[in-house]
Amino acid sequence: MNSITPFVTALAEELVRSERQGTARSYISSIRKLNLFAQCDTLTFDELTPALLKRYELYLYADGCKRNSVSLYMRMLRSIFNQACRRGIATPVVGLFDEVFTGTDSSEKRAASPKVIKRLNEIELGKDDALIFARDIFLLSFFLRGIPFVDLAHLRKSDIRMGVLRYRRSKTNRLLTVALEPCAQALFRKYALQTKDSPYLLPIISRPGCDEYLQYQSALRLYNKRLSRLSEILKLKTSLTSYVARHSWATAAYRQGIPVAVISESLGHASEKVTYTYLASFENRTLRNANRKVIALLDFKEEREPSFSKPPSFKTKNSVFQ
Repeated sequence: MNSITPFVTALAEELVRSERQGTARSYISSIRKLNLFAQCDTLTFDELTPALLKRYELYLYADGCKRNSVSLYMRMLRSIFNQACRRGIATPVVGLFDEVFTGTDSSEKRAASPKVIKRLNEIELGKDDALIFARDIFLLSFFLRGIPFVDLAHLRKSDIRMGVLRYRRSKTNRLLTVALEPCAQALFRKYALQTKDSPYLLPIISRPGCDEYLQYQSALRLYNKRLSRLSEILKLKTSLTSYVARHSWATAAYRQGIPVAVISESLGHASEKVTYTYLASFENRTLRNANRKVIALLDFKEEREPSFSKPPSFKTKNSVFQ
């Protein structure tokens, strides 16, 4: 028997051992959803047919999932199926996922305009340290060419040398180089005292080496919750999320006339296979100019400096976000 659930469980354990907890959790979540649809946990790879997958897709929509969520579940299941085929556990089926949605629905707006981001930067938040920190993290993500929250949380002090940040994307392991503009440097300085005893640049993972993935997951949930609150304060029609900063940078860059190839390189998109077939790598000067053009849209007059006499404490029981 080539049951799906035991295979995914073993696959997830392998991923955890290789420190890919995020992918492991996605696979487990995906198979749990499939089992709810099938009303059992004994479904086999042989039972996956185009007709069954179409019924599963309709089930997801009826359950309230949006198109991009449906796509994610399908892509996770496709990835699991392909790995099972490579290991000889499942038999390849041509066109198995052709009738279900596995793309990206661009109709779901995920970018904020430079005007909105400027308002976010200038809004008065009083002494609400939690919202101030969430706002600063969002801005920093934008200033660093749309760096994802997971990579921002794991940036180390050793990643910065002579005003240049070098880090590897957790998703693709691609090495990215970002020249730090003054606005980004000011935000790092703002929280330096809170991380003086930590290898990390930001006080997101406050207990290095102790359940870091759980700290990151908790921080991400609270970050998005506070971005939602900021969206309410700004009276935005579309709520800010951890990924909006990345989409916003890319959209602003595109509207500034920056070539798509430069944007792709700036974001570290390993999935842009067509782009990378004729691109080697851009000089950092080109990428820096691209980043400066985007940041200039905010019309910053000077660096943001701390507005308080002493650094706020974000630490509670476990983490800065907890």
